[in-house]
Amino acid sequence: MDRAPSPPIGVRWRLATPAGVPGGVAIFELSAADPGTMDRALATLGLGRIAAGALVVRDLAGVDRGVVARWTPTSVHLMPHGGAAVTRALARELACVLGGPAARGDDLDPRAAYPEATTLLEARMLDALARAASPLAVDLLLAQPARWAAYERAPEAAAAVERRSRVLARLIDPALVVAVGGTNIGKSTLLNTLAGRGVSIVADEPGTTRDHVGVMLDLAGLVVRYVDAPGVRPDAPQVEREAAEMAGELASRCDLLLLCEDATTPAPPGPGEQADAPRVLRVGLRSDLGPARGPVDVRVHAPTGAGVEELVALIRERLVPREVLEDPGPWRFWDDGLAG
Repeated sequence: MDRAPSPPIGVRWRLATPAGVPGGVAIFELSAADPGTMDRALATLGLGRIAAGALVVRDLAGVDRGVVARWTPTSVHLMPHGGAAVTRALARELACVLGGPAARGDDLDPRAAYPEATTLLEARMLDALARAASPLAVDLLLAQPARWAAYERAPEAAAAVERRSRVLARLIDPALVVAVGGTNIGKSTLLNTLAGRGVSIVADEPGTTRDHVGVMLDLAGLVVRYVDAPGVRPDAPQVEREAAEMAGELASRCDLLLLCEDATTPAPPGPGEQADAPRVLRVGLRSDLGPARGPVDVRVHAPTGAGVEELVALIRERLVPREVLEDPGPWRFWDDGLAG
């Protein structure tokens, strides 16, 4: 049972590494207005006295044992193992101990966490590098100081920066991709092939995927949140219908919808508006059985890998087009409300 959060004690915190993306280490950033407040927060968390500049190993609120770095008198990083369960548990504990939603600090000044940065832009870049989910973001972020230095602040240039930035934001916070289609047409096999491991139950039985299966996928450098929605049968039991309804809600707000079919089962109806066409890919699965029932953008036979590389390229191009990746203009990759 969740505990009620304590009153705020004057320390704000945030997860500074990508949320939902497993890694070797996660980083929670704590920031206080003065050293005494940070001392009290460390004591409240059971971490004891830690001098500025110290790097120690501590028990982290009973959740994990990890590294605590007090970079400055008012800036601390907690670094547990980066598993999703550990990250969620420590986030809940920090929210409870440090004062609930009021203590969340997603708009913290990155200069407090990166005192080695010589400018606000450089601090923002270092912060974004820590949070970016996609490897494709690294070189682009490193290039930003030079690109902003050459930026001409004309109205048309500002509009181009805004358009570019909306697309490139998907390199930091992964886009949502939802695959929908009939039962037993190979969607789960496709997901396992894309993931390179078994993340969906695969069987030659309709209705095997009774709930939607979500996983982070690295598609040639672009990390996405991929949801394999369950197929719907006319005689499906209540649990399958409820799962399909949940997946349908995700599909209505996803960044890219994969409409899947094969030679025997047509794809479900897609969005009717022409404006939605760029966010839809039509995928023909089990291509070994023959042509798909309708027109498709790519044909795939997941067990052999046929067409998988082409599908990955199409997903990347729809979400982050090559012309945007290769555009030499600057990227506004922050939204922290700070001037500059």
